[in-house]
Amino acid sequence: GIIFDKDGTLFDYYTVWSPVIRTALHEILISLEKDKDEEMEKELLHLIGIGENDINPDGLIFIHNKSIALINLFVFCKANRIPYRRLVSGIFKRYYDSKSLLKESLLTNTDKDRLLPLFTKLKERGYTIGVVTSDNSTSTKVCLEHFQIDSYVSMISTYDDEYKRKPNPHSLKVFCKKFSIPPSEVVVVGDASVDMKYAKRGKAGYKIGVLTGSKNEKKLNEKADIVYPTIINLLHDKNLFTE
Repeated sequence: GIIFDKDGTLFDYYTVWSPVIRTALHEILISLEKDKDEEMEKELLHLIGIGENDINPDGLIFIHNKSIALINLFVFCKANRIPYRRLVSGIFKRYYDSKSLLKESLLTNTDKDRLLPLFTKLKERGYTIGVVTSDNSTSTKVCLEHFQIDSYVSMISTYDDEYKRKPNPHSLKVFCKKFSIPPSEVVVVGDASVDMKYAKRGKAGYKIGVLTGSKNEKKLNEKADIVYPTIINLLHDKNLFTE
């Protein structure tokens, strides 16, 4: 079996999500009458994880800790005289209402056929495929349908369901039980250290990191069995596809 993270793994996080987050955040700041301060907006984007030209690997979107994220936002709001509750509620609302923005960004910035060779090969070799993501089910469905791989995926775990969040290996254990696969025969693919922790705690047999999300190569190299530039490199992984 093989379990993929979604954002930053199936596609480059910055390429797809940067325009979505920039648009959504600017709309929030307009509603708060705080859209005139460009430097403050850049600082907030950087805090979240969106730099001017690339990802900020230390951004809140990559720490996978809601409490720490909210504390950091509170401190930022206090320093910049932004109503904290309204900013947070605006972020959560647009998070769930980002379907059209995400769809547009995927269409504009990605090749919809890009993942088909890998997923086809995995299926031909008998892999059961899962996707475990911190994103919501609506965005996840948009993504899988865009890349035409929804029919290849046998199990999906998202922010909205009953499974515990990564790095808790709850969904990995459910995946193994559901499809009668020993954890040692499961591959986990992700872009962040939390994915590797998830794999280790679930006793997955093979941990693959990709540099299209948090891009924290140092942390990934410490925790993954192997790190690739992108998910496409998996096509030539000799542990996945033995001749």
